[in-house]
Amino acid sequence: MLRLALTGIRQHRYAFIGALCAAAMAAMLIAACGILVESGLRSTPEEDRFGATTAVVRMDPDVVIRTGSGQNVDHESYPLDQPPRLTERQVRQVREVPGVRRVVTDTPFYAQALTKDGTAQPGPDDGVTEGHAWEAAALTPFTLTSGKAPGADEVVLDAGTAARGGHRVGGEVRVVTAQGAAAYRISGIAAPRGRDGLPDQASLFFAAETARRLADTGGKAAYAGVFAGGISADAVERRVREALDVPHLDVLTGDARAKAGAPETTEELAATTLLFGPMAGIGGFLAVFVLGGTIALGVLQRTQEIALLRAVGSTSWQVRRMVAAETLLAAAAGLLPGFLLAVPLSGLILDRLREGGTAPDAYELHLGPLPFLLAAAATLLLALVAALAAAGRISRIRPADALREAVSPRRPVTVTRVLLALLPLGGGIALFFATQHIGGEVGVAFQYLIVLLLMGAAALLGPLLARLLEPPLGALVSALGGVTGWLAHANSRFSVRRVASMASALMLTVAMACTVLLVTGSLNRITAEQTERRTRADLVLLPQDSPGLPGDVTEAARGLDGAEAVAATRSTTVISDVLGTPDVLGAQALDPAAAGEVMDLGLREGSLRSLERDGTAAVSRTYADQRGFEVGDRFRGWLGDGTKVTLTVGAVFDRPLGLGDILLSESYLRPHLHEDLADSVLVRAAPGQDERLRAAAAALVKDHPTVEVTGVGEYADGLRTSLARNTTGTYLVLSVLVLFTAVSMINGLLMGTAERAKEVSLLRLLGAGRRHITAMLYLETLIAVLIGAATGTAIAVTGLAGANGALTGSTDFSIPPLGYSLILAGVAALALISTALPAALALRNRPDGVLPSV
Repeated sequence: MLRLALTGIRQHRYAFIGALCAAAMAAMLIAACGILVESGLRSTPEEDRFGATTAVVRMDPDVVIRTGSGQNVDHESYPLDQPPRLTERQVRQVREVPGVRRVVTDTPFYAQALTKDGTAQPGPDDGVTEGHAWEAAALTPFTLTSGKAPGADEVVLDAGTAARGGHRVGGEVRVVTAQGAAAYRISGIAAPRGRDGLPDQASLFFAAETARRLADTGGKAAYAGVFAGGISADAVERRVREALDVPHLDVLTGDARAKAGAPETTEELAATTLLFGPMAGIGGFLAVFVLGGTIALGVLQRTQEIALLRAVGSTSWQVRRMVAAETLLAAAAGLLPGFLLAVPLSGLILDRLREGGTAPDAYELHLGPLPFLLAAAATLLLALVAALAAAGRISRIRPADALREAVSPRRPVTVTRVLLALLPLGGGIALFFATQHIGGEVGVAFQYLIVLLLMGAAALLGPLLARLLEPPLGALVSALGGVTGWLAHANSRFSVRRVASMASALMLTVAMACTVLLVTGSLNRITAEQTERRTRADLVLLPQDSPGLPGDVTEAARGLDGAEAVAATRSTTVISDVLGTPDVLGAQALDPAAAGEVMDLGLREGSLRSLERDGTAAVSRTYADQRGFEVGDRFRGWLGDGTKVTLTVGAVFDRPLGLGDILLSESYLRPHLHEDLADSVLVRAAPGQDERLRAAAAALVKDHPTVEVTGVGEYADGLRTSLARNTTGTYLVLSVLVLFTAVSMINGLLMGTAERAKEVSLLRLLGAGRRHITAMLYLETLIAVLIGAATGTAIAVTGLAGANGALTGSTDFSIPPLGYSLILAGVAALALISTALPAALALRNRPDGVLPSV
């Protein structure tokens, strides 16, 4: 069988090359995803803010929730927006642990220096800018390069911040904190050994009493850095846990300290890594159909040969072994080029994500053997299964039936294939209707799964769809193309399986590309539209180069000339059930009385004034529908600091996108928020006072340099830009998958055309010219493009309608004509270009050179 397989490879080199390319692409995609996931898990922040310590103690920044019941009980962790802190008693217990020489606490807080011209000075690479007590400098350690330790009303700047702002020891600098802006004397400049500061954050150090006042922690500490004497880090960890004996305590050593010291960078690393998990899943899903379709096309082109083998006595098992051996040889040969391409591909993706701000600089490429081993195993297994499936029917039926099947297939698809297709088709339809009940962004997220299920069903039903769609589309091409169009129509009608194979690859490309464009774009567009309709204010105050607006900005806005209503918003999270499982929901803290004056939330039930009662929440329509809530119902949740609460539904509103699914009063949430920093301040002008208000707001910026004043239109435009920037990573990842399907489409077209040398030679002997044959091949490709585009568009439109229904309650949708036209034009151009090369190869020989001699 191996010798027969090698002979088959020589005779069908285009099929072998096609299978090799498909396997290489599958291996490349799976390995690249694995490399990126492994790199994200192994990456740590560049510089350890706690590098001088033996260990760092903190409370677990996640809340652990018991889920399930009976024998299915589990404990899941969910991230907290406001992580709990260590009490003074717990810090004292750490100090008393045997072997602990010194404990230094640290509670970072927002502190941002202003430049000499009064503008906000962001951290390095737009990172955070934080304040610390001077004692916390020993944790890195920072040491003074000039000046002295800070006293009251003094500050020590890290060397990078001082250099960027042009500050000198003895000078004065204004610093903005959650309590407002104040002037401090620069008593010194400090730096870690060998550099000007930490790579992802600016550090400002204050006297201990000043830091306690600005952080307003009530004596609690975010971190306790442990300096041990004579014992190992593992021993410190064990003794601290035994001494405190409290649940959900973190004792961090090694690289874990660096992640704790740069929580923002750590969150960015985790968020970026999560992008590649779905990419790997979707990529594996696509690889099944790309590799399976390519191998099936190769087997289809050899149906007559396999039938003859069966007729001369080959058994079903021998035929399957031959096809499997050829396929495994092609897949094995494709592994090396796939792996060689995976490394630069993963590097290219990571570079683009870093440039777009989606991935932090600390996300570095790490190469290990595991991604390549998994990719090799997955590719070979997929190839083997695809080969056995493709050769299954033709190798099982009787030899006489096999010969008849090779000449004229009786049916486009088998009953087994139809039954298999009904599974994803039925699942996709059921899930579509379920998402209309689920609603919200969760319902939108499910549309990608629906699209994948429908793509799977369409790929399995490809020959049947081609049989149904070819007559009208082929007739159109025949009418437009004259004699060559008629011939292309006839060829496509007879070779429906070959057309289906090419159309399936085109369908995957169109469906993926349109889904990326339509569904993700629809979510961003509707979010911006809801924000614009919801905002009744005339001006919106936003943070400029800072994480939030200090509390005194809201007070200053209330005193503006011409202001009639002012309300601040502050984002946080609430953990509560979504589809029966706890999940993190976006929430907002606001003033219930003032919010109704500057926001039109589209209230369906209840009143915002009900939020003035502690423990009362307004919930979005989509979340209320998911849980079956009505006004007065109660539900369990966990606030951003992990406090378990029972909330009462006081109102149901209709425009949550860009705001959150749960609204609570700021007075109720204030004890559960670490710092008083608002996301925005909405200001509505009194009748006829618009100009006075704008002039007063412009004057406010001079006293509050971290404030940006915008109108509602500018605010909505800025949100659109921000949403587009935030989805850059998603677009990039999905674009790689689109490229993968596009290359597979090219591969399929090359195979489909290149193996028709005998057919082309026969046409030339019958009098057809090169121009006629080339036009016929192009028109056949055009028929496949039309079938694939129609099927792919229908699948993508289903996802778009589902996304709109989940967000707005209406499945009405609109397709951006320019973007959609560009996708179709690009796919058609790739398909036609892919036909040119094999057509030229088929026409280069003498007409009688490839026909068998009689």
